[in-house]
Amino acid sequence: MRSTLLCWLAVVAALSTPALAQDVKTTQGVSITLRGIVDATFFADDALFQLGGGQKANYVVAERPKWVHGGDARNTRFTVALAGPEVSKGWRGNATAELDFFGTFVGAGAFSDEQPQPRLRLAYADLTNGRTTLRIGQDWDLLFGNVPVSTSHIAFPLGHGSGGFVGWRFTQVRFMKTLSAPAARATTRLQLAVLSGSWSNDNGSDTSASAGERAGPQVEGRFDYSTPKWSAYLVGHVDNKVSPNIKSYMIELGANTTRGDLTLQGNAYIGKGMAHHIAQIVQFGDFKGWGAWLQAGYALNTKWSVWGFYGTDRPDSTQLANLAVAGVTEANGTTTIPVANRRFSSWTFTPMIRFKPAGPYSVGFEWLHNEVKLGSGNILSGNQVLLSARYDF
Repeated sequence: MRSTLLCWLAVVAALSTPALAQDVKTTQGVSITLRGIVDATFFADDALFQLGGGQKANYVVAERPKWVHGGDARNTRFTVALAGPEVSKGWRGNATAELDFFGTFVGAGAFSDEQPQPRLRLAYADLTNGRTTLRIGQDWDLLFGNVPVSTSHIAFPLGHGSGGFVGWRFTQVRFMKTLSAPAARATTRLQLAVLSGSWSNDNGSDTSASAGERAGPQVEGRFDYSTPKWSAYLVGHVDNKVSPNIKSYMIELGANTTRGDLTLQGNAYIGKGMAHHIAQIVQFGDFKGWGAWLQAGYALNTKWSVWGFYGTDRPDSTQLANLAVAGVTEANGTTTIPVANRRFSSWTFTPMIRFKPAGPYSVGFEWLHNEVKLGSGNILSGNQVLLSARYDF
């Protein structure tokens, strides 16, 4: 307890003196940079959402007869970046570790929801010469591309599982190579990654046939092309599960551009058996689907901007309906979804007005609307309004 308290006091001290925290060096010649986000949201909604409530809400699982309200600060995160000295001529060893507070709450009862616990997000080490990098550790997979702008949905972005936004974190070995010359007008980059296996019954230590680790690892490749005005990427993914025998794949294309006061970004995918990357409305089964999202932002002046997000996820409803009852499970890997309760489609619309003066502080007001069509033909509809303050450091 004493050592833990001292560690947290050290973090608080570092946060209170950010200018000094940017220039910390260890006896090994390692430079330490501390960065992160302080983010708090006050919200009200008229439905029960998943992947969770508050700042995790994306798709509706049940409607409520009345509105309820709440608060959430779990997007708050801390990142420690370590830049090491040369380990060989021209090559350096760097590392990154990151946590936020989307772990479980401290126990149960009247005071638990005000005490969220930290969880590990990223933890990887790099060997790099600037143009070539070998990364080993836990990081986002290559499908995790453009991220919708939001002051409330940061760790679980808008459309994650409900509107075409896909990607998750896995332990991996990744190779990254910049192909273009340093002075080229366009930058091209190639990435290849081998990720740990995953499926519906994967709890980190499970080795049963449905856990994912019994089959081969996940394999991904990505090509990026960017200029000062726009960028695009193409990603491919394949992996295999043993029981049930599912061969998963995905192809994703994304792009973004900024022209004057207008910003446009989005991506689209087609794939099969990709719920472990938070696709297909997070239903685990051997069926195909597609998803896409688009966000537009317009700067009204130097401080105020307006944003609009629309995304949809469309599993193949024929395949989803015809699968055996045991063929589709929820994210916890334990509950079989009857055909009438399976999510056949989802779409999410979220407008936002944001105030962001010069500096790290911003405030945003958002309205999230989601509709989910079930196998029974019923449509679940839900709304969430959110007022958030965000501070990036």
